[in-house]
Amino acid sequence: MLVKKYILLTLILTAVVVGPFVYQQWSEAKRLRHIRETKQLASQLHATSLTDYLQQLKQFSPDSTHLLLFTGNTQAQLEPCGCFIGQSGGLPRRAKAISHIRENGFSPLLVDLGGIQPSQLSSMKSHSFESDDLSTDNEVIMRDQHRVQRTLTAMEMMGYDAFFPFAAETEIVQNQGVDVSFPFLDSDLTQDSDSYLIETVGGKRVAVVGFSINDTSEIGFVSDRFRSLLSKTQKQSDFVIGVSHSPPEVNRALAQKYPNLSAILSPSEGETEKIGDVLLAYCNSKGKTLGALMLTDKAIKIASQVQQIALTEHVSDDPDVRELLDSFYGQVASDHQLQTVSHRLFSSEPFEQDDNNSYMGSQSCQECHQKEFSQWSHSSHATAFNTLRRVGREYYPECVTCHVTGSGYESGYQIGNPEREHLVDVGCETCHGPGKQHVYTPVKENIRGQVPEKVCMECHTPEHSPGFDQLIQQVMLEVDHSRSQPSLKQILEQRMRGPMKPEVELFVMSYCPFGVQAEQELLPFFEKYGDTIDFKLRFIVNKKKASAEKGSGQIKFTSLHGEPELIENKRQMVIAELYPDKLFDYLLCRADHLEEAWVNCAKDIGLNVGRIAEAVEAKKVTLDLVEEVQRKEELNIKGSPTLVIDGRIIDGSLWRGKAKGDCR
Repeated sequence: MLVKKYILLTLILTAVVVGPFVYQQWSEAKRLRHIRETKQLASQLHATSLTDYLQQLKQFSPDSTHLLLFTGNTQAQLEPCGCFIGQSGGLPRRAKAISHIRENGFSPLLVDLGGIQPSQLSSMKSHSFESDDLSTDNEVIMRDQHRVQRTLTAMEMMGYDAFFPFAAETEIVQNQGVDVSFPFLDSDLTQDSDSYLIETVGGKRVAVVGFSINDTSEIGFVSDRFRSLLSKTQKQSDFVIGVSHSPPEVNRALAQKYPNLSAILSPSEGETEKIGDVLLAYCNSKGKTLGALMLTDKAIKIASQVQQIALTEHVSDDPDVRELLDSFYGQVASDHQLQTVSHRLFSSEPFEQDDNNSYMGSQSCQECHQKEFSQWSHSSHATAFNTLRRVGREYYPECVTCHVTGSGYESGYQIGNPEREHLVDVGCETCHGPGKQHVYTPVKENIRGQVPEKVCMECHTPEHSPGFDQLIQQVMLEVDHSRSQPSLKQILEQRMRGPMKPEVELFVMSYCPFGVQAEQELLPFFEKYGDTIDFKLRFIVNKKKASAEKGSGQIKFTSLHGEPELIENKRQMVIAELYPDKLFDYLLCRADHLEEAWVNCAKDIGLNVGRIAEAVEAKKVTLDLVEEVQRKEELNIKGSPTLVIDGRIIDGSLWRGKAKGDCR
């Protein structure tokens, strides 16, 4: 009886002690799963994958298939921002999709329906603004013009057959100075010009007719002109496709009035519908998809069907168009004029608009708010700028604005200004407002204590953060300063929600006992994540010039534990490159046999000892060591071991077990 009571008491005590921890782990896993699933669902487009579309095409003969591919309303979006996995669009992906369709033997008609320029470009040209409006700077206009030029050049590379610009953008686009072979067709029916294109597609003549009618009441004024244009094109073609810059209600009225049209395509957003036999189809904005219209005339019954092809991350980049875009980003990076910020955040918030206030940087908050600063430093906000550096967008204003603090403000972050490096990342003042007055006089009235949701929504828009509006309560926990410090697992899994693998760097000295202990603890943990993280083993070494007496000028390196450690550092670098799948096995073996010959572990796990020894003496290792020194200095790494995730040092209390000390 006493034994049963003892067992029952033990179970109760275990539940009391362990229960809250287990519940917390379960609750956190559930929260992260809900966030991931909601964002994935919110980012999905009603579109067909390229793989599925190509599979469908196998049912048709290329020689007798009448296929028209169309785009529109791209607003010079060269590619999606990349803030979230699943974002669709981009010129390199579009080019690749078109190339795949052609590689399958099809020769589609390729047209753009207009809306190629950024919406702000035409308004800048036609209106006067106040001089302090950042979006009116000539530099912003210049950068947008470069974007339009790159878009037109990419369209030429893709082999477009025609472009139907909006009336408001015709002059701007034609003056870009880009030499293209495809025609610009007028869609204004009030002008005395023929706005159509006729091409042979799959053995049939397909006519594309452009028009722009603002209101149903205007249809009568242009009906004679439009009827004449349709009559002319119908005599010369088998199918007539309307390209409309008109509102949906006008398209519906025209479909009823002219039932011989096969389809009416519009660059606006909308739902596909049919009026009689006339198909009305629309585009996704900003080039998220590629429209595909297929025409059939089976049993002399003309019909049409349309699909949108999703240009997701599953569609690879066309290398030539990727090079075109990279050259543009390089141009922006080297030309300060092209780095002007087009808009600034929080323009309606009082603290940001106070001329007596200014940005100080997150470090200025640390002295009084150490707990909050530590919690922030492990959040995704604290590594926001690193995501731009990894993809080479740290000079691109459209991206920088939401990845730094105070962009566009006089005291805020400035691209390329080394004196403002303390304002990289989404720092404390992004959410709480510029902190100068609060630092000088720390009272609640001169800082934004409780951060309203509208502040978050300035950057976390549906375009950049799909589903964020549905998840704000769940994700706010991650920036709640009253919350306990996240675990290493939670940090990694939060970062894995982004578009890139978390970059995990472990800085060690290969003979440092604490570094070895850290490897024994962390490597099995990281191994569970496999390819979902980007793990790099880093080495803490120093460099020195050879003595002047020798006159060689060759770079020499030193390591805390002498030449044997330096050689082992090199050896592990070589193994990481030659045998990445065996690196963890080698490191864990060496951790248990550090005093023995390295060849024993190498042979045990099947490594080529001679190849490793030869590579250690190669010049490339010297260059790699230079990079190790640069990275160590860039992050101000002092001791072994040090763990870094996405460029931010992780507090040892969150991951250290046996490795209590470090080597310096």
